[in-house]
Amino acid sequence: MDKFNEIRPYTDSEVRKIISKHEDSKVFHKLINFIYPSWNMETIANKAKNINTLSDFHELLIYPAIKAAIDRSMDHFSISGFENIKKGENYLFISNHRDIVLDSTILFYVLYQNGYLIGETAIGSNLLVNELVTDIVKLNQNFIVHRNLPTREMIVKSRELSEYMRFVLQEKKKSIWISHREGRTKDGNDKTNPGVLKMIAMDCNTDKIDYLLSLKIVPISLSYEFDSCDNLKANELSEIELTGKHEKDGSEDMKSIISGITQQKGRVHLSIGKPITKEALDLSSDKIQDHFKELSDHIDFQIHQNFKLFPGNYIAYDLIHADKAFQERYNAYEEERFMNHINSILNTRADKEGFETYKRILLNIYANPVANQLKK
Repeated sequence: MDKFNEIRPYTDSEVRKIISKHEDSKVFHKLINFIYPSWNMETIANKAKNINTLSDFHELLIYPAIKAAIDRSMDHFSISGFENIKKGENYLFISNHRDIVLDSTILFYVLYQNGYLIGETAIGSNLLVNELVTDIVKLNQNFIVHRNLPTREMIVKSRELSEYMRFVLQEKKKSIWISHREGRTKDGNDKTNPGVLKMIAMDCNTDKIDYLLSLKIVPISLSYEFDSCDNLKANELSEIELTGKHEKDGSEDMKSIISGITQQKGRVHLSIGKPITKEALDLSSDKIQDHFKELSDHIDFQIHQNFKLFPGNYIAYDLIHADKAFQERYNAYEEERFMNHINSILNTRADKEGFETYKRILLNIYANPVANQLKK
């Protein structure tokens, strides 16, 4: 494990030392109190003293927080696809990515609650804004994916990451969650980057597609009726389209994390896809690049078809295309509810330059999943 010290999560033997480091921290207490408003200082101290392993950290702090987020911010939470995976087996879950924290944490919370193996989560180094956040991330069994490095250094770090993922999947026999692309999908168009698959396969010196399939790739599709960060995403994308760039202010990722956890999401659905087999792929081309694209296209197909479309998705699609092609998929109440949400955002920008660009991007966040399902 020593060779992976820079990127690996903490181990059970390190937990007590890390918790003790923050037990008296005002920032740590403020963070816990934000997540659990009913806990007083004594409760927080008692919880912290009982955390001695990674499992303790999950059971006493993380999973209750996820349950609270589900209860407080979702009208209904549903799951499908348990029949596609087996208890006692580990998988490489390749997922669409809409929310910084919830996407992976919800999956492993659900697996834990239903007796399946849990595992480790890939997280970008750009999110590690301070020592406390880094420690919480590593206690939560996250491993680090380095971002924004020079090309030569990035190749070295990618190879290290590939080797570590092999170690987790084949030696530790734990599952892994990784996004199908770098960063979240911000325009609603979930698209797998073949580069992610190439990175995972870097540690393999034989047939790379055979190796990837041996890791038991399972596509995951998460659908949020209302994207907690839709306004933030539309703001970023419209600014890039209008000015050619978007400069983060240093607190933007944290705002997205807090919004993702706390803001109302309506209904949420998690779909567990089928492990991808060689028989499902067309590998007739003699070019390895085509093989990676075929595999990424198949991941996309499952993510798109398993994505649960809500009334707002159909309404946004109809608005974008100026017709009522899907009007039978929603009623007057559902249309009013969705439009109230959209208009509450648009009303804050009505007098700003680029309003129409912003509006189009905001609606496409919800309309693009419909367009993707239509491709089939």
